[in-house]
Amino acid sequence: MTRKSIIIRIVFFVVLTALTAAALYCGTPMRRRYSARGLHISLPAAKAEKASKIVIRWRDVHTTLLLKDGRWVVEERGSRPASVPRISSLLNSLSSLAPVKQLHNVDQSALRQLRLVEKDPKLIPGVRVILYDRDDRELFSILLGKGHFLRPEPGRTASGEAEGRYVLIDGKVYLIPVVFENCHPIPAVWVEPLRLYELRRALTMTSQRFENGKGRLLWSVFRKSTAHPFTLAYPIGKKAENQLLSGLAERLSNPFTMDYYIPGKDGKDPVFQHKLTIRCADGFSYELSAADGPEQYDIVSLKVEYDERKVVRIPGETDEQFRKRCQALRQRFDFERGYSDGQFFKTKKNELSRMLEIVPEKIR
Repeated sequence: MTRKSIIIRIVFFVVLTALTAAALYCGTPMRRRYSARGLHISLPAAKAEKASKIVIRWRDVHTTLLLKDGRWVVEERGSRPASVPRISSLLNSLSSLAPVKQLHNVDQSALRQLRLVEKDPKLIPGVRVILYDRDDRELFSILLGKGHFLRPEPGRTASGEAEGRYVLIDGKVYLIPVVFENCHPIPAVWVEPLRLYELRRALTMTSQRFENGKGRLLWSVFRKSTAHPFTLAYPIGKKAENQLLSGLAERLSNPFTMDYYIPGKDGKDPVFQHKLTIRCADGFSYELSAADGPEQYDIVSLKVEYDERKVVRIPGETDEQFRKRCQALRQRFDFERGYSDGQFFKTKKNELSRMLEIVPEKIR
């Protein structure tokens, strides 16, 4: 082998190694690509636990979340219940901030580019998040700026999702691996949407329509156990179309409301035209009522009840297993009722009313 060929092979392997390292570098998670060594910026968990007020604002839009009597509420929605899972997620993220990089010598031009500005009407500002204690003293403040996108690997298209975010804390700019994609200043985002859990456990479903205060039965189905298909009890002499019922259950098992509905100054409650009653094998029963709203939305309310005496035992279930399952069901009941009890919600126009009008019968 000549000296020239040896040199060519060495150069080839060096280039190949460099390209491989570059590809691995581009595909490495952000937390590994940057070192947080020497950075001492984090929000102690104790501060998050002391938070009694959270303000999220962007331009003239803002949301104020308050902790009242041990419960989080949305001030802009008449102090109605807020989404505890969403708030817990936000506080957990803030209490465990671990920047992967600090940017130095950041001038005003760079701040504008990173959207780490607030008061300039000509620019896209960042989202300001402030925590307060119960005495309304500021605990922590952070400005969420532009998202950080990793360079794609050679031959691959760029990802449309950010893998980090630039933030401003105490006048310093950091890159953090948390995106805060759900930290919106719109009050409706912090309202827990309605959904009917575990409808696969349903045993009976009944739909009614109300006119002038009088109810008229539209359809009713039942089944002996969750292992059986539904039978149409009304209209009489028809066979049930279980695919339609599965579609209805799937829709109601997912969030189907978008915000609270707050009655007008007259204080009158909506007049409901539709009612769906569901009884489940786990002791839960739901009463979902729907009313015609304005052009943009309809109005719904949900009544949730739970009766341990009506919980159907699972074959082979021991008394201890049954007791623990009932405890979990009671906790779920408290969670569901806490959001829905006595509240009205906005839902998509005509969607539920149309679904409840359709008789789930087989068409021959």
